[in-house]
Amino acid sequence: MDRLVYLKNKKIAILGGSGTLGRALVRELLNEEVGRILIFSRDEIKQLEMMEEFPSDNFHMLDFKLGDVRDLPRLKEVLGGYDYVIHAAAIKHVVMAEKNPEECHKTNVLGTQNVIEACKVNNITRAILISTDKAVNPIGVYGKSKQEAEQRWLNANTEDECQFNVVRLGNIIGARGSVFEAFAKQRKNGVIKVTHPEATRFCITQKDAAQFVIQSLATDFKQIFTPEMEAFRVVDLAKEIAPECEIAFVGLRPGDKLHEEVNGVSSSLVVENVIYGS
Repeated sequence: MDRLVYLKNKKIAILGGSGTLGRALVRELLNEEVGRILIFSRDEIKQLEMMEEFPSDNFHMLDFKLGDVRDLPRLKEVLGGYDYVIHAAAIKHVVMAEKNPEECHKTNVLGTQNVIEACKVNNITRAILISTDKAVNPIGVYGKSKQEAEQRWLNANTEDECQFNVVRLGNIIGARGSVFEAFAKQRKNGVIKVTHPEATRFCITQKDAAQFVIQSLATDFKQIFTPEMEAFRVVDLAKEIAPECEIAFVGLRPGDKLHEEVNGVSSSLVVENVIYGS
């Protein structure tokens, strides 16, 4: 297998590293000749689960540290000596963001600003912000917070310092809190709750998302990157996951959009097989 030469002996910090994407990134990076991988997050239970999945005797290059992106001194401390940073820490659930806008802002916006400052202090070479299609023409708290985070991230670029890039993703299949997980849990009740019969979303597998993010570390451009993604009607997904269940349409929630958008193309059009560029 060909190794990615730009990762050889590099030390890579993953903020929010115990989440679904973080774990997928670790699995992919372990196939490369990296020097060290930092898993930084505030969820000690998920870190313990990762330690069981990746025992230190076999995976000595992994470094687990607890902390929060809201804590700038802690960020400055843990990022010392690292080459690359992947910032995947965020409050992501649309409903929880709407109910707790101040907390969403503290993590997604102010926390991102903290990461920027910590990267610059530690002379990080390249940093990637994991964003979302909901940051495009946002209508809710979550999308707006990620839009501002993107703007701050890209504005942090200067000629001589750390390079800041953004990767926008859709729904990651199997992620905790995703519609995929929600429908699987609802199945036992015999009723699947869908917001709207025409609602569509973009999706991407964990592996494809992780590989795209890692590939983005190699670019010299300072911009927003979006992988090509499939799209689906939410109601079709519900029928596929639980064909025996009743479908109950409950209406769009605050912060929900009927369709998402990337690269100027709506997810509703991709469902109809309109192809868009990455």
